[in-house]
Amino acid sequence: MRSDYTIYPEGLEKLRKSGIEAKVQKIKNSEDGLAYQGGVVSQWEIKNIFKDLNERGYYKHIPGDFKKHYQQVINGLFKEPRNFNWAIQTPSKKIVEPCELDDILLFLGDYPSWILGQVQMWDYKRFGFSNPTEFIGLVSAYIIGQSNDFHSHEGYKWTTKRKDGSEIVSEITGDTNADLRIFQTDIASYPTTDPFGNPTLFRPQLDCDRHFVSPYHSTESNLFVAVMKYIEQRQIPVPFWEGKAKGLVDWANSLSEGPITCAEHFGGFDHEPMLFFSVYDLPIPVLDENNQTSSHSQYGLICQSEGWYEAYISHKGNFVLSYVEKEGKDSPTRRINAEFLPEDAEHLLKGLIYQSVSHQGRTSVGQLLSLFAYRFSPEFEKDRQRLRNI
Repeated sequence: MRSDYTIYPEGLEKLRKSGIEAKVQKIKNSEDGLAYQGGVVSQWEIKNIFKDLNERGYYKHIPGDFKKHYQQVINGLFKEPRNFNWAIQTPSKKIVEPCELDDILLFLGDYPSWILGQVQMWDYKRFGFSNPTEFIGLVSAYIIGQSNDFHSHEGYKWTTKRKDGSEIVSEITGDTNADLRIFQTDIASYPTTDPFGNPTLFRPQLDCDRHFVSPYHSTESNLFVAVMKYIEQRQIPVPFWEGKAKGLVDWANSLSEGPITCAEHFGGFDHEPMLFFSVYDLPIPVLDENNQTSSHSQYGLICQSEGWYEAYISHKGNFVLSYVEKEGKDSPTRRINAEFLPEDAEHLLKGLIYQSVSHQGRTSVGQLLSLFAYRFSPEFEKDRQRLRNI
């Protein structure tokens, strides 16, 4: 099942200039809105969609020099989609991604027919596009993406361009149970060819494009302290460190609170900040070039399952979170579930603060700010010394 596509910035710009974006947003903001477009599609549904569009005249105006090729590929996708591929050229390699049956929905024309007439749907040059499937495929991918937006919380996001050519959007948010969620998605504009052999301005979202961390319950404070330790251990220059976090505290106080969604938001669930710093004397373990180590990190996040996340520093000096399974805990290899560059460190702290203020998580912003206050207080060193003497 495929329901997520990455649209490149130049594709979004063409949708704006052509007026397509405005047409879709008008439907989205209307009383009826956009229905969710995810889920499994069947061949029976595809036949009905094709029949409906054909009866309404949506296939009468396919460009003559493209019609035969279009029919051949559509029929092939319907019968055996994995015989057709997406080709994605990253800086390091070419990815050949077999099609799935869901991909046919991009090119049938059903989604574009919501906003375009029978002639308009195939008049790709009029809208500034280079080929028919680049146009109808992009319009379809955009509508699918806009419909899926209704099913996610808008968290704190930032974008980091990396030396390997990737462009990572990181988001810190919470799920419907106010459990912490962290997503990282590569949105780089890699040259892409669709199943028709045409260049396109979007690509299917692959497993290698998207990573996530899904701990359980109120784990923001543990991650907050782990990031602070990473900053100190790697001696990362962040402006707030010299000012005892005043800038971040002021920023937190400028944010508007979100609606209350769980009992923790009424207060009374905070803990003594000292408890979260009990292992602060211990360094975060550093992984080798094979992402291996003989040590387990004392900085981590609990999960509902029989596993947990541990914080490490990669051999390149990045902050990483690795899911460790109970049965595989003796393995030296650490699977990387999220990776953050040194310049991401302050964003991580801001994201956790934003998530708490907006009530997308269970941890109060007061709890997080108390960690700053304690870390920069005289009591921090006194308590540390006392723990060393135990």
